[in-house]
Amino acid sequence: MAHPTLNRRELIKLAAGAGVISATFATTGHVARAASHATTPMQGMLTIHKLGPVTLHSYTAPAASAHVNTHIVETDSALHLVDAQFMPAFAAEARAYADSLGKPIAGVYLSHAHPDHVLGASQFADVPFLTSDNVRADVEESTGMYAGRKEQMGDTTELVLPDGGLALGDTDWDGVAVTINEIADAEAAHTLTFHVPEAGLVIAQDLLYANVHAFPLPANADNWVAALRELGGTEGLKVIGAGHGLPAAPGVVDDAIAYLTLQQQTIADSADAATAIAAMTEAYPSYGGTGLLNFINYRFQ
Repeated sequence: MAHPTLNRRELIKLAAGAGVISATFATTGHVARAASHATTPMQGMLTIHKLGPVTLHSYTAPAASAHVNTHIVETDSALHLVDAQFMPAFAAEARAYADSLGKPIAGVYLSHAHPDHVLGASQFADVPFLTSDNVRADVEESTGMYAGRKEQMGDTTELVLPDGGLALGDTDWDGVAVTINEIADAEAAHTLTFHVPEAGLVIAQDLLYANVHAFPLPANADNWVAALRELGGTEGLKVIGAGHGLPAAPGVVDDAIAYLTLQQQTIADSADAATAIAAMTEAYPSYGGTGLLNFINYRFQ
């Protein structure tokens, strides 16, 4: 499969010339709106953090895709990606940026089975697409939904599903220690997280929505909140890669717990979905991903 090739030097030069990044963005983690090629601006947002032995490049899709993330962990010799986006255009941007880094993609790791993290995988069909056996089983149960979503988007690319068998626990990415954990019954049936202790980094994906409305379908958020509390207590934590919204400092975990607590109580206290949606919108007027609140309708069926 052919993919557009970016020149990283030109990409950074364009962004700096436009005043959207600082000259030191690679070490400070400043947010950058980059260019996908010489004339067309990138629709998503790019955030870069230099964290000890790795560099975290986070591609955040725009509002049309609820600010979903593909995280790229760059080690000395390779790239390790988490999640594959939703809409084809944004998956293509994430792939093009990864290719601009000039290192091979060791693999794309699927954190959980929701379509906004799976359906862009056709842009990565030439590299390993990996997940745990439990997440793979969740994917297999969702193939009909995936096909329906692709049809709605007018996406004619082949549906690419991940391979199971990814080992949990301690591993390494290009010599950097990584711990892969699996959380059950939180935002999704099973969610993988990726902890890089030397970097002070956890890629938590949809355990954490950072300044974005959270997916409201789990009717009991106790396990989700417990997982967030454990995440917030991670020793040496500096940066959390969210599933939706920009990478965040550890303090955002408390915000997420407060949000989930209010969301659950609001749904329980509301006479109908419209009332609950209006209340959450009013309570968090600056949050992105307002379309996700429409899923509250399913809680009233």
